[in-house]
Amino acid sequence: REKMKIFYDVDTQGDFMNSQGALYVPGAEGIKDNIQALTDFAQVKKIPVIGSVDNHPEGDPEFKIFPPHCVFDTEGQRKIYESLINFPGRFGGDQHYTRFIPNSGNKNESLVAIREVKNVSEGIVFPTGVYFEKQHYDVFTNSAFEEFLTGAKIEEAVIYGVATDYCVKAAVIGMQKREIQCYVVEDAIRGVAPDTTKSALEEMIISGARFVTTKQVLKERI
Repeated sequence: REKMKIFYDVDTQGDFMNSQGALYVPGAEGIKDNIQALTDFAQVKKIPVIGSVDNHPEGDPEFKIFPPHCVFDTEGQRKIYESLINFPGRFGGDQHYTRFIPNSGNKNESLVAIREVKNVSEGIVFPTGVYFEKQHYDVFTNSAFEEFLTGAKIEEAVIYGVATDYCVKAAVIGMQKREIQCYVVEDAIRGVAPDTTKSALEEMIISGARFVTTKQVLKERI
């Protein structure tokens, strides 16, 4: 039996990834090509793409710590072109196959995500992107995410996105604690600051995560 693997896309949204974004992560523009290559590879191989997105209301308390960013239904809150599933012009697609799971505490939300992943992995539907909304850097604050990981029996995750020292680290360490082997794509992540990025990388290694390159993933060497 093949292990249940997902690609996990962390917060590849305009406000983080675009140089004019409200909370631009330095160097994020430079990893867009790798993110597109990983996204396209997952679709070709019918590997489910799961991820997280920030979705903040106006006046969110987090804005006392960070500048306002990823406010609901703004341009900066939207995912970048390179990480969209079945975007028009790629694979002849004519619509987005995406589903966003709100941070609502509704138990049924995780069941929706589990069904989507099962359908993709069994080749029943064209790949779907399932993204868990959050108002905190840790995706596990959306309870549906943990329920999804358990229910879908996820065993491995290929992880990329931003920011290394916040949302990427929280997702990786959280999954490693739940015995999900994480493969962090080192040339498809970027951090906010050098010192916190360095310590985040060390913490992820200690947690048992493995670091790989985009080329290794595309050549199926992990």
